[in-house]
Amino acid sequence: MKTGFYTGRFQPFHLGHLSAIKQALNEVDFLVIGIGSAQYKNTKGNPFSAEERKKIIQAALAENDISENQYKIIPIPDIHDNDKWPDYVIGLTPEFQQVFVGNDGLVKELFEKHTNLPVTIVKKEIDICATDTREAMKKDSDWQKHLSPSTVDLLKEIEGVNRIKALQ
Repeated sequence: MKTGFYTGRFQPFHLGHLSAIKQALNEVDFLVIGIGSAQYKNTKGNPFSAEERKKIIQAALAENDISENQYKIIPIPDIHDNDKWPDYVIGLTPEFQQVFVGNDGLVKELFEKHTNLPVTIVKKEIDICATDTREAMKKDSDWQKHLSPSTVDLLKEIEGVNRIKALQ
């Protein structure tokens, strides 16, 4: 069984993240999903707790017929040491043979520099980022358009918009 790894802060989990997970699951049998910056919550850049993000991801994946047998979600606290981070992640997670990233950024660079694991950049099918979504929430503009219905519902349930406005 081939296992992959995909990480993000998911603040909040949007359709771009969902697309990346679907693409990864087309290449591997099982996906480890890392919730980055897991120790942070109720801050401007990290308004949602790791547990809230996990619940949102699980609901969005279920809504899209992705079975819990296909993935495992692992919280990954920051250690603020880039050179040690890939080994730290490997130590926290089940073994994986491939890394998936959303862009040509730091995660790709660190795994390529410090491991022999192949790194795949997923196709950006939806032009969205969580920062823009939080900004739209703050401004009461169309923040729901790039989120799954279950994510919208859960964000409303935890009063996510009010939290983001209070943290700005």
